[in-house]
Amino acid sequence: MPNALSLRGGYALGAQAGESAVREMATDAGFTRFRRAAQTPFNAVYEIRP
Repeated sequence: MPNALSLRGGYALGAQAGESAVREMATDAGFTRFRRAAQTPFNAVYEIRP
């Protein structure tokens, strides 16, 4: 995360970003399809497509 803070763009999300922050970043990057593909108590897997 310190490296992300040193770069332009403002995306220093870290490991606990949450679905809404990841969705917003994907949308800002131009992706149009976003869904949670899988989830465990410790991990979330997102499918992000153009």
